[in-house]
Amino acid sequence: MQLQKKSSWLLALLTLVAVISVYYLMDSPKQPKEAITLTEDVNQKAAIQYVTKEVSSSSPLFEETRLQVSNERNQLRQKLTQKITSDEYFVDEQNQASIEIDTLNKEESTEAILEMQIKSLGFPDALVQIEGADVSVTVVANKLSKSRANEIIYLVKKEWEDANVQVNFGTKNY
Repeated sequence: MQLQKKSSWLLALLTLVAVISVYYLMDSPKQPKEAITLTEDVNQKAAIQYVTKEVSSSSPLFEETRLQVSNERNQLRQKLTQKITSDEYFVDEQNQASIEIDTLNKEESTEAILEMQIKSLGFPDALVQIEGADVSVTVVANKLSKSRANEIIYLVKKEWEDANVQVNFGTKNY
């Protein structure tokens, strides 16, 4: 009983830290474009796995997608929390559930950080979705270029090292 209370407090504390971190990062002042510098990487050209040239998207669509993903993750997080606090599961299963919750929190915070960094590159809006090693980035942009896709891939690989990055560009549809 004592261990379950500690586990649930630890889980609540980790979740609170993740939420506060994302809020703090979202609330921080924007960096000017001039302050961002990118280094040239010889392997950066090989880093482009897939670039889609046309995606119809808008900010309300991004918000709806973010909300849907957030709801799905909250449901999964709730199931995993129940698994951790239940006496019906072995300790190994409870530990695995705790690791999965940590992974969800890491994915959420990394997505938020990457979206802010991509917006600081001058894109009006960005949507980052992480599913394991696969990272899908959709940005609203007027012009399509491989160099802009390389900038995005570079940012993603800096935050999520072994990522298989897919970059989708769309035009403004407000």
